[in-house]
Amino acid sequence: MTDYAPHAPRGTKAPHPLLIAAAALVFVALCALYWPFAADDAFIVGRYARNAAAGHGLVYNIGEQVSALTSPLHALIEAALASFGLAPVESYRLLAPLLVLAGWAVALRETGIRGSAFVIFTAASLLSPFVALWTVGGLETPLLCCLATLFTARLVVISGTGGARPRDLIWLGLLAGLMFLTRYDSVLVTAPILLAVLTVEYRRPALWLGAALCLALAGGWLVLAAGYYGDIFPTSYYLKFANGGRPGIDSLSALLNFVLLSGLWLIALRLRPASISAKPLLARAILRGAAFSLALFAVYASRSSGQHMMFGYRLFVPYLMAASLMLALALPEARRWLAAAVLAAQAGMIAVVGFVGINPAPLTRIPGLDRAYAEYEFITPATYGDFLQMLREDAREIAAHWQAQGREDQPRIYLRTGGTGYWLPEFYVYETLVSYRHDCGVPMAAMVDAAHYMQQLGFSQVGTVVEDRGRARGDVADDAALLFATEMDWMGRHTTGYLYGPDPIPLDLGPTLASPCR
Repeated sequence: MTDYAPHAPRGTKAPHPLLIAAAALVFVALCALYWPFAADDAFIVGRYARNAAAGHGLVYNIGEQVSALTSPLHALIEAALASFGLAPVESYRLLAPLLVLAGWAVALRETGIRGSAFVIFTAASLLSPFVALWTVGGLETPLLCCLATLFTARLVVISGTGGARPRDLIWLGLLAGLMFLTRYDSVLVTAPILLAVLTVEYRRPALWLGAALCLALAGGWLVLAAGYYGDIFPTSYYLKFANGGRPGIDSLSALLNFVLLSGLWLIALRLRPASISAKPLLARAILRGAAFSLALFAVYASRSSGQHMMFGYRLFVPYLMAASLMLALALPEARRWLAAAVLAAQAGMIAVVGFVGINPAPLTRIPGLDRAYAEYEFITPATYGDFLQMLREDAREIAAHWQAQGREDQPRIYLRTGGTGYWLPEFYVYETLVSYRHDCGVPMAAMVDAAHYMQQLGFSQVGTVVEDRGRARGDVADDAALLFATEMDWMGRHTTGYLYGPDPIPLDLGPTLASPCR
């Protein structure tokens, strides 16, 4: 089973253990280089996890069953970490590199990839700066990367042998279910392939057992979400898709830029068309299913890959290792010069992401795509780390300020960032993702009026709107100084701070997503 490596002669040696160890060490070094970066939304999940571990339920604000969770499995893992007394976001970030390395190592063992193809696969995936960046980014990306790679490695083995063992079919169903719990949109990748397998293997009991596992995992969460949160979709679906979002040109630009910057095109150019008629029936079905998955995902990516918090090609990163594996194995002959070219391209991208910006988008300089906006294009991991450190310090100062007021009511804060609430567990938080309600959308003005503390982000497009609204309140002086003000370089010098109002106007958003605003 592990001898399957159609790209290499049988005499090609397996990768030397020292070479494997060196690749793993380089990946860990990249994770360390990008460690200052952690996505702001990761701390939203962390607050859910802390509340769950404390017995308050999987909620952001205690008493409000509203889901902003795009990855239920990620949230449950962090809740488990928090229940052991660990800081959920920080401990998950330490665990994440092991998840990615596990997927890579299993792919090596299962497929037997070797020679220059091993170098190409490893360079295009494990050494990608985008993979390393999002591995330590604190979101679900490394978890889905691991699962997608395991899923693909299993398909490679099945295709290579021309048949599936019972445990193969069970594993495919289990992995697809876990991928769905990690990110709903993974169904676009897994469903066409599984349906293709079904058309060939529908008589086998193991397939139906795998299907039952998949449906139990996916359906179980959807039933739970419908009952507990009142909706199967998280709030981000409504804010970014159902009710609008970033212009379509942004997503098309992200898709095209990823194709260029990932280096996958270098490998794809070496592929040669080949008839699949000689392949076993199951292998042909898998290939057709994979082609349909690719088409579906490309259409979806053209709508979603440029949305907020999808910077750094986050939508594509979980599947980069799986795609690299399939392309490297499909090469008719893996040349050393191609391996060297992929390595050189990655070395350049590592420097760009580390020292120029986490979301490079060179194609936005060409006519047509110059209307596209690339979020955080010139924000480095170090700059993002400074931003997070500022939020931590803000939280400490805000908590001390509130304590000095000597008040016994619950403090309320309006945030333009998700992270600050993670460090203010006693505060009630108004924030776009967790404050959305179907009947009132995101009542920004009312939330600013209802908060004791109002966060003004100088580099935010609506930063001045928040500040102007806050200063218009009767309990905030027109010339009130911004509290805890910090000036930072965020593609230019900007000042960030908070306004304090002792007498906010009450706003009750209600306990569920369907609640009316009062």
